[in-house]
Amino acid sequence: MATKTIQVSLPGELNGYVKRKISGGRYQDASEVVRDALRRMEASELAEELKDFERAFVGGHNHPETQDDIRRIEAAVKVGRGR
Repeated sequence: MATKTIQVSLPGELNGYVKRKISGGRYQDASEVVRDALRRMEASELAEELKDFERAFVGGHNHPETQDDIRRIEAAVKVGRGR
């Protein structure tokens, strides 16, 4: 995978957090800390989108679809396609 270097400014408390993670031995450098944080953030967002999508279909097998059901499903699909 090709990488691109970017510069990020962090406030003191986040910079300290990154340094603590590195000194704790889990990460070799700040780039690893940031990459892991971004992966976790993306996974969290995807999990939330999946929950929204599943909520759109809750109880669908027990009754015919209403207009509100259709709107919720369409909204969930749009969120999923927004990537």
